[in-house]
Amino acid sequence: MNSKAFFEIAKSEGIEQSQISIVKLRRFGFSIFHTEIDSYTISETQSVSAIGVYNGKLGSCRAESDTKEAFRFLAKGIKETSAVIEKEEEASIFEGSPKYHKKNVYDPSVLSVSAEDKIALAKRLEAKLLAADERISEVADVRYQEIDISKEFSNSFGLRLKEKGCYFFLFAEIVAKNGDETKTSYGVEIGSDLAKFDEDLFVKKVAERATEKFSGEPCESGKYPTVLDRTVFAELLAFFLDACSAEEIQRHSSFLVDKLGERVASSKLTVYEKPLEKNIFFTYFDDEGVATQNKTVLKHGVLQTYFHNRETAKKAGVEPTGNGAWTGSRFDVSFANVVVKPGKKSFDDMILPIKDGVYITELAGLGTGMNIRSGDFSCQAEGFRIRDGKVAEPLNLITLSGNLLKMFRSIKEVDDRNKLMSSSINCPDVYVSSMNIGGK
Repeated sequence: MNSKAFFEIAKSEGIEQSQISIVKLRRFGFSIFHTEIDSYTISETQSVSAIGVYNGKLGSCRAESDTKEAFRFLAKGIKETSAVIEKEEEASIFEGSPKYHKKNVYDPSVLSVSAEDKIALAKRLEAKLLAADERISEVADVRYQEIDISKEFSNSFGLRLKEKGCYFFLFAEIVAKNGDETKTSYGVEIGSDLAKFDEDLFVKKVAERATEKFSGEPCESGKYPTVLDRTVFAELLAFFLDACSAEEIQRHSSFLVDKLGERVASSKLTVYEKPLEKNIFFTYFDDEGVATQNKTVLKHGVLQTYFHNRETAKKAGVEPTGNGAWTGSRFDVSFANVVVKPGKKSFDDMILPIKDGVYITELAGLGTGMNIRSGDFSCQAEGFRIRDGKVAEPLNLITLSGNLLKMFRSIKEVDDRNKLMSSSINCPDVYVSSMNIGGK
């Protein structure tokens, strides 16, 4: 990227400070339906985003090329958008952090596998899923997507940053029928090396998730010891972490206002944000150019930090935490690469003391059923009864409700089977002492 040319043009237009980032994205993907290729995509795209300070206000613009003509367009866009900014605070571009923790995490292994072999893998998955159980009536979708991405970031203070990533995403969904009952399930796999993908284990888990649901009924409504599957806990944890945003704190729209340094969760729960961990979600700088850092969010249940961008950090009188995220018109706050410290017990050992409980494996409608200000939530759920320390009959037509803060404080145990999700959250299953289950 010829960023020098952009900064010269921006300066000539009276733009006092500026930054520019270019993202090059190569995408390959396809889907299989009934043994045939249903869709097939190869694309290469480029996105150029520029942000600048004009008359003390922050403006922004986006283009698809890095030519001089595009740079003039970006400069003009910065000036035009800055004119409509109503914030009184004078804006600035970040000069740069004292130190960046660069690592080479780029693993192009998946690119060396031919398209034919990837398609063959998807077709094998479809065939194996159909053969896994006679009750599986259809494989509704097998989808493969591959991303090869590079990002370059520069600003008018001379800061230059680069990073690259490469990963695949594999998805399969099945339909199973047993008499009048129809059940569905899906599986997701993410990674950078297809050679490490265990297709037989993937098929087994997807098939079992569907067939184990048959003959499910609602339980009696009440309060139950509740185990949350790691996929379910990841969904709930994401909302809890949203409440750690300093923006939400400063708006007083979070249930974690004034909770810094306080115990807000069980002592069994320790949560880290590790953007510098070597996996597909690694990043050593945020969208403002601030160096990211591994940090403890919860330590034995005590809230250690909020997530800050530069603006929220300035208001709070603290240093930014490397969580700045550009949303297309403003800097927001985000998080990535979250890790929950696993426990020492296996799943089976964790549920052993539960005489009569519930194991929740799926949620539906959490997005609309969550009040982020209060932490109250209610949504449909599926799962299983736990009887005498073992997973028993399936449950459906139930609801899970509660309050996030109360739920996190009521965690009795976390097990040892962490898994990295596509949401960039790596977490185990958790045992909550009591939750509200709506049923009969």
